[in-house]
Amino acid sequence: MMKTVAVLVGVLLVGGALAQQHDKSPYRGVIYGTAVSQDGQPARGIGLTAWPLGVPLGAKLPHVKTNNAGEYRFEHLQWGKYTVYADDEEAGYSGFSTGPEGDSHPAEVELAAERPEAEFRVQLPAKAGFLEIRLSNRRTGGAISAMRIALMTAKNPASPVFSMSCYSNRVILLPPDKDLLLHVTSDGFREWDESTGRGKPIHLPSGARLTLDVQLEPPD
Repeated sequence: MMKTVAVLVGVLLVGGALAQQHDKSPYRGVIYGTAVSQDGQPARGIGLTAWPLGVPLGAKLPHVKTNNAGEYRFEHLQWGKYTVYADDEEAGYSGFSTGPEGDSHPAEVELAAERPEAEFRVQLPAKAGFLEIRLSNRRTGGAISAMRIALMTAKNPASPVFSMSCYSNRVILLPPDKDLLLHVTSDGFREWDESTGRGKPIHLPSGARLTLDVQLEPPD
């Protein structure tokens, strides 16, 4: 009995110490609000990210999901300027395709000691277009597991606006209703012949899905 009581007291003391450390956190900024869809309805269960503006990114960004009323709350944020955006690829939203990475002037809110809490209403943009690439070896027909894609705008085909290396079974979210140029490559293979040069023209409406069968040629 005494041993059980001692263990319980120890747990309570550790819990109290952790609570005190939590209370001493230097970051007490809070951003809260509601996310709404394009038709004005609450966006339920949507992932959101708080993006600090004007500072180098060296840590994982805060991420939460809205509740059934479309409400969200970020806590323990540092002082500074932020934007909040939908970051939920399954639902059709990402930083590049629909978020601030493709927006030079995102809406923002500022946290400071004299204003530690701020309300921010998130208006969901149009969903991205969904691109799936079935990548294979042209000579053998075997699947290729990894790829690198690069996207340019049709207006500026010489300057990539987005590039990434990923597994070939990943669904890529593209900015909707934009004229884009796609390049597809993979280590040990030549670039896709349909994207060589200027790039493969791609234009996906919001929410549309496109599957491309891409065959790459090994070098001679």
